Amino acid sequence: MPSHLRQARARSAVLSATLAAMVFASPMAWGEEEGQLPDARPAAAEEKAHTQRILTQEEVLSLAKRLMSLKRVDEAEKIYRALLKASTNENVRNEADFQLGQILVLRGRYREAALHFINILNRKPDLPRVRLELARAYFLDKNYPDAAFQFELVKGGDLPPAVIANVDVFLDRIRRQKNWTLDFSINPVMDSNISQASGEKEECIDIWGMTLCRPLKEKASGVGVNVNANLDYFKRLSQDWGLRASMGFSALEYSGKEFDDYSLYAALGPRYLWASGEASLQPTFRKRWYGGKQYREEYGLRVDGRQILGRLILSGAASYAANSYDNARLHTFLKGATWWGRVQPRYILNDRTFVQAGLDFVREDTREAAYSYDSWIYSLGAYRVLPYGLSLFVQGSLAQTKYQAPQWFVTRDNRIEETVRRDKTLGLTVSLSSNRFEKYNLTPIVRYSHTKRTSNIWSREYERNRWDFLMNLRI
Repeated sequence: MPSHLRQARARSAVLSATLAAMVFASPMAWGEEEGQLPDARPAAAEEKAHTQRILTQEEVLSLAKRLMSLKRVDEAEKIYRALLKASTNENVRNEADFQLGQILVLRGRYREAALHFINILNRKPDLPRVRLELARAYFLDKNYPDAAFQFELVKGGDLPPAVIANVDVFLDRIRRQKNWTLDFSINPVMDSNISQASGEKEECIDIWGMTLCRPLKEKASGVGVNVNANLDYFKRLSQDWGLRASMGFSALEYSGKEFDDYSLYAALGPRYLWASGEASLQPTFRKRWYGGKQYREEYGLRVDGRQILGRLILSGAASYAANSYDNARLHTFLKGATWWGRVQPRYILNDRTFVQAGLDFVREDTREAAYSYDSWIYSLGAYRVLPYGLSLFVQGSLAQTKYQAPQWFVTRDNRIEETVRRDKTLGLTVSLSSNRFEKYNLTPIVRYSHTKRTSNIWSREYERNRWDFLMNLRI
Protein backbone atom coordinates (compact mmCIF):
# COMPACT_ATOMS: atom_id res chain seq x y z
CA MET A 1 0.00 0.00 0.00
CA PRO A 2 1.42 3.47 -0.88
CA SER A 3 2.72 5.48 2.08
CA HIS A 4 0.24 8.37 1.66
CA LEU A 5 -2.68 5.91 1.83
CA ARG A 6 -1.25 4.28 4.96
CA GLN A 7 -0.93 7.73 6.56
CA ALA A 8 -4.51 8.66 5.66
CA ARG A 9 -5.80 5.34 7.06
CA ALA A 10 -3.79 5.86 10.22
CA ARG A 11 -5.28 9.31 10.69
CA SER A 12 -8.78 7.91 10.24
CA ALA A 13 -8.07 5.20 12.79
CA VAL A 14 -6.84 7.75 15.30
CA LEU A 15 -9.88 9.92 14.67
CA SER A 16 -12.27 6.99 15.12
CA ALA A 17 -10.57 6.01 18.36
CA THR A 18 -10.76 9.59 19.58
CA LEU A 19 -14.45 9.81 18.72
CA ALA A 20 -15.17 6.51 20.47
CA ALA A 21 -13.44 7.78 23.59
CA MET A 22 -15.32 11.07 23.48
CA VAL A 23 -18.71 9.51 22.87
CA PHE A 24 -18.56 6.59 25.31
CA ALA A 25 -15.91 7.36 27.95
CA SER A 26 -17.57 10.51 29.21
CA PRO A 27 -21.00 11.04 30.78
CA MET A 28 -23.78 11.36 28.24
CA ALA A 29 -26.03 14.39 28.07
CA TRP A 30 -29.05 12.15 28.33
CA GLY A 31 -30.59 13.64 31.48
CA GLU A 32 -31.55 11.69 34.53
CA GLU A 33 -35.24 11.34 33.78
CA GLU A 34 -36.70 8.72 31.47
CA GLY A 35 -38.44 10.13 28.41
CA GLN A 36 -36.37 13.33 28.24
CA LEU A 37 -34.99 12.25 24.82
CA PRO A 38 -36.90 9.11 23.72
CA ASP A 39 -34.53 8.24 20.85
CA ALA A 40 -31.29 8.75 22.82
CA ARG A 41 -30.53 5.13 23.75
CA PRO A 42 -31.13 3.71 20.22
CA ALA A 43 -28.93 6.51 18.92
CA ALA A 44 -26.18 5.48 21.35
CA ALA A 45 -26.33 1.88 20.11
CA GLU A 46 -26.14 3.10 16.53
CA GLU A 47 -23.14 5.31 17.36
CA LYS A 48 -21.39 2.43 19.12
CA ALA A 49 -21.90 0.17 16.10
CA HIS A 50 -20.39 2.81 13.82
CA THR A 51 -17.31 3.27 16.00
CA GLN A 52 -16.49 -0.47 15.97
CA ARG A 53 -14.89 0.20 12.54
CA ILE A 54 -12.95 3.04 10.97
CA LEU A 55 -15.42 5.79 10.16
CA THR A 56 -15.21 7.81 7.00
CA GLN A 57 -14.98 11.56 7.51
CA GLU A 58 -18.41 11.99 5.99
CA GLU A 59 -19.81 9.59 8.59
CA VAL A 60 -18.03 11.53 11.31
CA LEU A 61 -19.71 14.72 10.07
CA SER A 62 -23.09 12.93 10.08
CA LEU A 63 -22.44 11.78 13.64
CA ALA A 64 -21.64 15.33 14.75
CA LYS A 65 -24.79 16.66 13.08
CA ARG A 66 -26.84 13.95 14.81
CA LEU A 67 -25.38 15.00 18.16
CA MET A 68 -26.31 18.60 17.36
CA SER A 69 -29.89 17.53 16.63
CA LEU A 70 -29.94 15.81 20.05
CA LYS A 71 -28.69 19.10 21.61
CA ARG A 72 -25.44 17.44 22.68
CA VAL A 73 -23.47 20.49 21.57
CA ASP A 74 -20.37 19.90 23.71
CA GLU A 75 -19.73 16.47 22.17
CA ALA A 76 -20.44 17.75 18.65
CA GLU A 77 -17.95 20.56 19.22
CA LYS A 78 -15.26 18.05 20.28
CA ILE A 79 -15.83 16.06 17.09
CA TYR A 80 -15.58 19.15 14.87
CA ARG A 81 -12.36 20.20 16.61
CA ALA A 82 -10.94 16.69 16.18
CA LEU A 83 -11.81 16.84 12.48
CA LEU A 84 -9.92 20.11 12.10
CA LYS A 85 -6.83 18.54 13.66
CA ALA A 86 -6.96 15.20 11.81
CA SER A 87 -8.43 15.97 8.38
CA THR A 88 -6.65 17.34 5.32
CA ASN A 89 -9.82 17.34 3.22
CA GLU A 90 -10.73 20.97 2.46
CA ASN A 91 -14.49 20.34 2.31
CA VAL A 92 -14.43 18.55 5.66
CA ARG A 93 -12.37 21.29 7.27
CA ASN A 94 -14.70 23.96 5.85
CA GLU A 95 -17.75 22.17 7.27
CA ALA A 96 -16.08 21.73 10.67
CA ASP A 97 -15.04 25.39 10.79
CA PHE A 98 -18.53 26.51 9.76
CA GLN A 99 -20.28 24.43 12.41
CA LEU A 100 -17.82 25.54 15.09
CA GLY A 101 -18.47 29.14 14.09
CA GLN A 102 -22.21 28.59 14.47
CA ILE A 103 -21.73 26.92 17.86
CA LEU A 104 -19.55 29.75 19.14
CA VAL A 105 -22.11 32.34 17.97
CA LEU A 106 -24.78 30.53 20.00
CA ARG A 107 -22.46 30.70 23.02
CA GLY A 108 -21.82 34.41 22.59
CA ARG A 109 -18.13 33.95 21.70
CA TYR A 110 -18.42 36.07 18.59
CA ARG A 111 -14.77 36.95 18.05
CA GLU A 112 -13.76 33.27 18.13
CA ALA A 113 -16.61 32.46 15.77
CA ALA A 114 -15.39 35.09 13.30
CA LEU A 115 -11.96 33.44 13.20
CA HIS A 116 -13.51 30.14 12.07
CA PHE A 117 -15.44 31.85 9.27
CA ILE A 118 -12.22 33.64 8.27
CA ASN A 119 -10.43 30.28 8.09
CA ILE A 120 -12.97 29.08 5.53
CA LEU A 121 -12.75 32.24 3.42
CA ASN A 122 -8.95 32.08 3.46
CA ARG A 123 -9.19 28.65 1.83
CA LYS A 124 -12.16 29.46 -0.42
CA PRO A 125 -12.94 33.19 -0.71
CA ASP A 126 -15.99 32.90 -2.98
CA LEU A 127 -18.55 31.72 -0.40
CA PRO A 128 -21.08 34.54 0.17
CA ARG A 129 -23.00 32.56 2.79
CA VAL A 130 -19.85 32.25 4.92
CA ARG A 131 -19.04 35.95 4.39
CA LEU A 132 -22.56 36.75 5.57
CA GLU A 133 -21.98 34.73 8.76
CA LEU A 134 -18.66 36.51 9.26
CA ALA A 135 -20.37 39.91 8.94
CA ARG A 136 -23.03 38.83 11.45
CA ALA A 137 -20.38 37.64 13.94
CA TYR A 138 -18.58 40.98 13.64
CA PHE A 139 -21.87 42.78 14.18
CA LEU A 140 -22.70 40.77 17.30
CA ASP A 141 -19.17 41.43 18.60
CA LYS A 142 -19.83 45.19 18.06
CA ASN A 143 -16.97 45.38 15.58
CA TYR A 144 -19.04 47.65 13.37
CA PRO A 145 -16.41 48.85 10.82
CA ASP A 146 -15.47 45.30 9.81
CA ALA A 147 -19.09 44.19 9.92
CA ALA A 148 -20.12 47.01 7.58
CA PHE A 149 -17.32 46.22 5.13
CA GLN A 150 -18.23 42.51 4.97
CA PHE A 151 -21.96 43.26 4.65
CA GLU A 152 -21.19 45.61 1.76
CA LEU A 153 -19.21 42.88 -0.01
CA VAL A 154 -22.03 40.41 0.59
CA LYS A 155 -24.34 42.66 -1.44
CA GLY A 156 -22.41 41.50 -4.51
CA GLY A 157 -22.96 37.82 -3.75
CA ASP A 158 -25.45 35.44 -5.30
CA LEU A 159 -27.96 35.57 -2.47
CA PRO A 160 -31.78 35.75 -2.46
CA PRO A 161 -33.32 39.27 -2.57
CA ALA A 162 -34.77 38.78 0.91
CA VAL A 163 -31.27 38.15 2.31
CA ILE A 164 -29.87 41.26 0.57
CA ALA A 165 -32.75 43.30 2.02
CA ASN A 166 -31.83 41.97 5.46
CA VAL A 167 -28.21 43.04 4.84
CA ASP A 168 -29.45 46.60 4.27
CA VAL A 169 -31.24 46.42 7.62
CA PHE A 170 -27.99 45.40 9.31
CA LEU A 171 -26.12 48.25 7.62
CA ASP A 172 -28.70 50.73 8.85
CA ARG A 173 -28.45 49.33 12.39
CA ILE A 174 -24.65 49.67 12.26
CA ARG A 175 -24.90 53.36 11.32
CA ARG A 176 -27.23 53.93 14.25
CA GLN A 177 -25.43 51.79 16.85
CA LYS A 178 -21.76 52.57 16.17
CA ASN A 179 -20.61 54.84 19.01
CA TRP A 180 -16.89 55.18 18.42
CA THR A 181 -14.08 53.81 16.28
CA LEU A 182 -10.35 54.09 16.84
CA ASP A 183 -7.80 53.31 14.11
CA PHE A 184 -4.12 53.37 14.90
CA SER A 185 -1.15 52.52 12.68
CA ILE A 186 2.61 52.82 12.96
CA ASN A 187 4.93 51.93 10.14
CA PRO A 188 8.39 52.40 8.70
CA VAL A 189 8.59 54.38 5.46
CA MET A 190 11.14 54.16 2.66
CA ASP A 191 11.04 57.23 0.40
CA SER A 192 13.18 57.89 -2.67
CA ASN A 193 12.47 61.64 -2.91
CA ILE A 194 11.26 63.23 0.32
CA SER A 195 12.09 66.72 -0.93
CA GLN A 196 10.16 66.29 -4.23
CA ALA A 197 13.25 67.57 -6.07
CA SER A 198 13.64 67.39 -9.84
CA GLY A 199 17.04 65.74 -9.64
CA GLU A 200 18.73 68.52 -11.62
CA LYS A 201 21.84 70.04 -10.04
CA GLU A 202 21.43 73.71 -10.90
CA GLU A 203 19.36 76.38 -12.61
CA CYS A 204 21.17 78.86 -14.88
CA ILE A 205 20.42 82.06 -16.79
CA ASP A 206 22.44 83.82 -19.51
CA ILE A 207 22.70 87.57 -18.90
CA TRP A 208 25.06 90.20 -20.32
CA GLY A 209 27.25 87.54 -21.86
CA MET A 210 27.60 85.67 -18.57
CA THR A 211 25.98 82.48 -17.25
CA LEU A 212 24.76 82.75 -13.68
CA CYS A 213 23.76 79.58 -11.86
CA ARG A 214 22.23 78.64 -8.56
CA PRO A 215 22.03 75.12 -7.04
CA LEU A 216 18.64 73.42 -6.92
CA LYS A 217 17.31 71.42 -4.03
CA GLU A 218 18.87 67.95 -4.11
CA LYS A 219 16.91 64.73 -3.90
CA ALA A 220 16.68 63.50 -0.33
CA SER A 221 15.86 59.84 0.17
CA GLY A 222 15.51 58.21 3.54
CA VAL A 223 13.79 55.90 5.99
CA GLY A 224 11.27 57.30 8.44
CA VAL A 225 8.42 56.39 10.76
CA ASN A 226 4.78 57.25 10.11
CA VAL A 227 2.20 57.26 12.93
CA ASN A 228 -1.54 57.81 12.39
CA ALA A 229 -4.36 57.79 14.92
CA ASN A 230 -8.02 58.60 14.13
CA LEU A 231 -10.94 58.65 16.53
CA ASP A 232 -14.56 58.95 15.39
CA TYR A 233 -17.33 59.27 18.01
CA PHE A 234 -21.09 59.45 17.54
CA LYS A 235 -23.39 60.66 20.33
CA ARG A 236 -27.01 59.77 19.57
CA LEU A 237 -29.56 62.44 20.47
CA SER A 238 -32.56 60.78 18.80
CA GLN A 239 -33.33 57.98 16.36
CA ASP A 240 -32.03 59.96 13.37
CA TRP A 241 -29.97 62.80 14.83
CA GLY A 242 -26.75 62.99 16.79
CA LEU A 243 -23.36 64.65 17.20
CA ARG A 244 -20.31 63.42 15.34
CA ALA A 245 -16.86 64.16 16.79
CA SER A 246 -13.64 63.43 14.87
CA MET A 247 -10.03 63.71 15.95
CA GLY A 248 -6.89 62.76 14.09
CA PHE A 249 -3.15 62.92 14.57
CA SER A 250 -0.40 62.07 12.10
CA ALA A 251 3.38 62.22 12.37
CA LEU A 252 5.95 61.52 9.68
CA GLU A 253 9.49 61.72 10.99
CA TYR A 254 12.81 61.16 9.24
CA SER A 255 16.35 61.32 10.58
CA GLY A 256 16.96 64.99 11.24
CA LYS A 257 14.05 67.46 11.30
CA GLU A 258 14.10 69.05 7.85
CA PHE A 259 11.24 66.98 6.43
CA ASP A 260 9.32 66.03 9.58
CA ASP A 261 5.58 66.55 9.07
CA TYR A 262 3.06 66.61 11.94
CA SER A 263 -0.62 67.50 11.92
CA LEU A 264 -3.53 67.59 14.35
CA TYR A 265 -7.18 67.58 13.25
CA ALA A 266 -10.46 68.04 15.15
CA ALA A 267 -14.11 68.42 14.08
CA LEU A 268 -17.52 68.42 15.78
CA GLY A 269 -21.00 68.80 14.35
CA PRO A 270 -24.47 67.33 13.72
CA ARG A 271 -25.05 64.03 11.93
CA TYR A 272 -28.30 62.90 10.32
CA LEU A 273 -29.15 59.30 9.37
CA TRP A 274 -31.79 57.72 7.17
CA ALA A 275 -32.51 54.15 6.07
CA SER A 276 -29.86 53.97 3.34
CA GLY A 277 -27.43 56.75 4.13
CA GLU A 278 -26.16 59.56 6.31
CA ALA A 279 -24.84 63.13 6.24
CA SER A 280 -22.84 65.27 8.65
CA LEU A 281 -21.76 68.90 8.96
CA GLN A 282 -18.70 69.79 11.05
CA PRO A 283 -16.72 72.93 11.85
CA THR A 284 -13.06 71.88 11.59
CA PHE A 285 -9.63 72.81 12.90
CA ARG A 286 -6.23 71.63 11.67
CA LYS A 287 -2.74 72.55 12.82
CA ARG A 288 0.41 71.53 10.96
CA TRP A 289 4.10 71.55 11.85
CA TYR A 290 6.77 71.06 9.18
CA GLY A 291 10.52 70.79 9.54
CA GLY A 292 10.28 71.08 13.32
CA LYS A 293 8.41 74.40 13.18
CA GLN A 294 4.78 75.47 13.28
CA TYR A 295 3.67 75.86 9.67
CA ARG A 296 -0.05 76.50 9.22
CA GLU A 297 -3.43 76.66 10.95
CA GLU A 298 -6.77 76.01 9.25
CA TYR A 299 -10.31 76.85 10.43
CA GLY A 300 -13.17 75.66 8.29
CA LEU A 301 -16.35 73.73 7.64
CA ARG A 302 -16.84 70.25 6.19
CA VAL A 303 -19.87 68.30 4.96
CA ASP A 304 -19.93 64.52 4.31
CA GLY A 305 -22.61 62.30 2.82
CA ARG A 306 -23.14 58.65 1.91
CA GLN A 307 -25.94 56.86 0.06
CA ILE A 308 -26.36 53.14 -0.63
CA LEU A 309 -28.17 52.30 -3.88
CA GLY A 310 -28.12 48.51 -4.14
CA ARG A 311 -24.57 47.51 -5.11
CA LEU A 312 -23.64 51.15 -5.66
CA ILE A 313 -22.29 53.08 -2.68
CA LEU A 314 -22.01 56.79 -3.35
CA SER A 315 -19.86 58.95 -1.06
CA GLY A 316 -19.28 62.68 -1.25
CA ALA A 317 -17.59 65.41 0.77
CA ALA A 318 -16.79 69.11 0.54
CA SER A 319 -14.87 71.53 2.73
CA TYR A 320 -13.74 75.12 3.14
CA ALA A 321 -10.74 76.19 5.22
CA ALA A 322 -9.20 79.59 5.95
CA ASN A 323 -5.40 79.31 6.11
CA SER A 324 -3.01 81.22 8.34
CA TYR A 325 0.79 80.75 8.13
CA ASP A 326 3.14 81.09 11.09
CA ASN A 327 6.00 82.46 8.98
CA ALA A 328 5.32 86.17 8.33
CA ARG A 329 6.85 86.13 4.84
CA LEU A 330 4.87 83.05 3.77
CA HIS A 331 1.73 84.54 5.30
CA THR A 332 2.15 87.64 3.11
CA PHE A 333 2.00 85.56 -0.08
CA LEU A 334 -0.05 82.48 0.84
CA LYS A 335 -2.75 83.64 3.26
CA GLY A 336 -6.12 82.65 1.84
CA ALA A 337 -8.55 79.75 1.65
CA THR A 338 -8.76 76.18 0.37
CA TRP A 339 -11.90 74.80 -1.28
CA TRP A 340 -12.19 71.04 -1.76
CA GLY A 341 -14.83 68.62 -3.01
CA ARG A 342 -15.01 64.91 -3.78
CA VAL A 343 -17.45 62.45 -5.33
CA GLN A 344 -16.54 58.76 -4.99
CA PRO A 345 -18.85 56.01 -6.32
CA ARG A 346 -18.04 52.40 -5.38
CA TYR A 347 -19.64 49.44 -7.12
CA ILE A 348 -19.66 45.92 -5.63
CA LEU A 349 -18.98 43.50 -8.50
CA ASN A 350 -19.23 40.36 -6.37
CA ASP A 351 -18.63 39.25 -2.79
CA ARG A 352 -14.84 39.50 -3.33
CA THR A 353 -14.43 42.54 -5.57
CA PHE A 354 -15.34 46.19 -5.84
CA VAL A 355 -14.26 49.01 -8.12
CA GLN A 356 -14.33 52.69 -7.25
CA ALA A 357 -13.82 55.93 -9.08
CA GLY A 358 -13.04 59.35 -7.69
CA LEU A 359 -13.34 62.95 -8.79
CA ASP A 360 -11.74 65.63 -6.60
CA PHE A 361 -11.56 69.36 -7.05
CA VAL A 362 -9.16 71.63 -5.12
CA ARG A 363 -9.00 75.41 -5.32
CA GLU A 364 -6.26 77.23 -3.47
CA ASP A 365 -6.94 80.97 -3.16
CA THR A 366 -3.92 82.93 -1.95
CA ARG A 367 -3.19 86.62 -1.45
CA GLU A 368 -0.65 86.47 -4.29
CA ALA A 369 -2.58 85.25 -7.37
CA ALA A 370 0.47 83.56 -8.88
CA TYR A 371 0.30 80.95 -6.11
CA SER A 372 -3.42 80.31 -6.50
CA TYR A 373 -4.47 77.27 -8.50
CA ASP A 374 -7.27 74.91 -9.49
CA SER A 375 -6.69 71.16 -9.52
CA TRP A 376 -8.85 68.33 -10.85
CA ILE A 377 -7.97 64.83 -9.65
CA TYR A 378 -9.31 61.68 -11.33
CA SER A 379 -8.84 58.23 -9.81
CA LEU A 380 -9.84 54.64 -10.51
CA GLY A 381 -9.21 51.70 -8.20
CA ALA A 382 -10.11 48.05 -7.63
CA TYR A 383 -10.19 45.85 -4.52
CA ARG A 384 -10.00 42.05 -4.57
CA VAL A 385 -10.08 39.41 -1.83
CA LEU A 386 -7.44 36.76 -2.58
CA PRO A 387 -6.89 33.28 -1.11
CA TYR A 388 -4.69 32.71 1.96
CA GLY A 389 -6.12 35.70 3.79
CA LEU A 390 -4.71 38.33 1.42
CA SER A 391 -6.46 41.36 -0.08
CA LEU A 392 -5.21 43.56 -2.92
CA PHE A 393 -6.08 47.17 -3.70
CA VAL A 394 -4.74 48.98 -6.78
CA GLN A 395 -5.50 52.60 -7.67
CA GLY A 396 -4.27 54.97 -10.35
CA SER A 397 -4.78 58.73 -10.38
CA LEU A 398 -4.26 61.78 -12.59
CA ALA A 399 -4.13 65.34 -11.26
CA GLN A 400 -4.22 68.34 -13.57
CA THR A 401 -3.29 71.64 -11.93
CA LYS A 402 -3.42 75.13 -13.42
CA TYR A 403 -2.21 78.26 -11.63
CA GLN A 404 -4.21 81.47 -11.94
CA ALA A 405 -1.54 84.04 -12.78
CA PRO A 406 1.82 84.08 -14.55
CA GLN A 407 5.23 84.11 -12.86
CA TRP A 408 8.77 84.53 -14.07
CA PHE A 409 10.57 81.20 -14.52
CA VAL A 410 13.96 80.08 -15.82
CA THR A 411 13.65 77.96 -18.97
CA ARG A 412 15.77 74.96 -19.89
CA ASP A 413 17.72 77.07 -22.43
CA ASN A 414 18.82 79.53 -19.69
CA ARG A 415 16.29 82.26 -20.49
CA ILE A 416 13.75 83.99 -18.25
CA GLU A 417 10.12 83.76 -19.32
CA GLU A 418 6.81 84.81 -17.81
CA THR A 419 4.25 82.04 -18.01
CA VAL A 420 1.35 80.40 -16.18
CA ARG A 421 2.40 77.16 -14.52
CA ARG A 422 0.58 73.92 -15.43
CA ASP A 423 1.29 70.56 -13.79
CA LYS A 424 0.22 67.00 -14.50
CA THR A 425 0.73 64.40 -11.77
CA LEU A 426 0.35 60.65 -12.24
CA GLY A 427 -0.01 58.39 -9.23
CA LEU A 428 -0.13 54.64 -8.61
CA THR A 429 -0.84 52.93 -5.29
CA VAL A 430 -0.72 49.18 -4.64
CA SER A 431 -1.67 47.77 -1.21
CA LEU A 432 -1.49 44.15 -0.08
CA SER A 433 -3.01 43.32 3.32
CA SER A 434 -3.39 40.13 5.37
CA ASN A 435 -5.91 38.98 7.98
CA ARG A 436 -3.55 36.44 9.59
CA PHE A 437 -3.42 38.52 12.79
CA GLU A 438 -7.16 39.07 12.98
CA LYS A 439 -7.44 37.59 16.48
CA TYR A 440 -5.26 40.47 17.70
CA ASN A 441 -7.26 43.10 15.73
CA LEU A 442 -4.12 43.78 13.70
CA THR A 443 -3.89 44.13 9.92
CA PRO A 444 -0.41 44.15 8.35
CA ILE A 445 -0.27 46.08 5.06
CA VAL A 446 2.49 46.54 2.50
CA ARG A 447 1.88 49.62 0.33
CA TYR A 448 3.81 50.94 -2.64
CA SER A 449 3.23 54.42 -4.10
CA HIS A 450 4.68 55.94 -7.25
CA THR A 451 4.28 59.63 -8.14
CA LYS A 452 5.47 61.42 -11.25
CA ARG A 453 4.83 65.09 -11.91
CA THR A 454 5.43 66.76 -15.26
CA SER A 455 5.17 70.52 -15.72
CA ASN A 456 5.73 73.30 -18.20
CA ILE A 457 8.16 74.57 -15.54
CA TRP A 458 10.96 72.00 -15.75
CA SER A 459 12.32 72.71 -12.26
CA ARG A 460 8.97 71.71 -10.70
CA GLU A 461 9.02 68.19 -12.14
CA TYR A 462 9.85 65.23 -9.93
CA GLU A 463 9.48 61.46 -9.52
CA ARG A 464 9.03 59.63 -6.26
CA ASN A 465 8.75 56.03 -4.98
CA ARG A 466 7.61 55.18 -1.49
CA TRP A 467 7.15 51.94 0.49
CA ASP A 468 5.02 51.74 3.63
CA PHE A 469 4.94 48.72 5.94
CA LEU A 470 1.87 49.30 8.10
CA MET A 471 0.51 47.52 11.14
CA ASN A 472 -3.04 48.79 11.58
CA LEU A 473 -4.82 48.36 14.93
CA ARG A 474 -8.62 48.59 15.11
CA ILE A 475 -10.40 49.08 18.43
